[in-house]
Amino acid sequence: MQFKKYFLFLIISMFFSVSAHSQGGYLTGDEVQRVKAFKQLLYGIDKGSVQRTIDDLEKTRYPLINLEIKEAMAKTYVDLVGEYNVTGQKKKEWLYSMICLNMAYLQFGGGQGNSSGTSSLNRLICQKLKGYLPPNALKQHGMVYSLD
Repeated sequence: MQFKKYFLFLIISMFFSVSAHSQGGYLTGDEVQRVKAFKQLLYGIDKGSVQRTIDDLEKTRYPLINLEIKEAMAKTYVDLVGEYNVTGQKKKEWLYSMICLNMAYLQFGGGQGNSSGTSSLNRLICQKLKGYLPPNALKQHGMVYSLD
């Protein structure tokens, strides 16, 4: 009976440890440094810990693509805060939420033609995001999602 309990515990713990990293993979030292760099750019806005972000990225199916997305979002945020002299925590949080929404818009196939978003701010955000993403990023498997 004791052996069955031990064996069951062993199987369950193996399942959870494998499933946590089965789709993605572990980030390299250079990739962890990239996470730290973009987290620094978002200091005060992205309140999650560096380790939590690393864990979240490693659980995704495409951790490197998701890292590139996060980097593009952080760089877009820094650009817009500087260009428009955005001050105040609430305004900065609102701006970052708009960047998140526009990244989702791009990931669901929006902005593939000449139009990107509905307002001039949305078009600017999409333009900056596209500029910071790797070439042909929006055509990579795992970058764009479809509801079909």
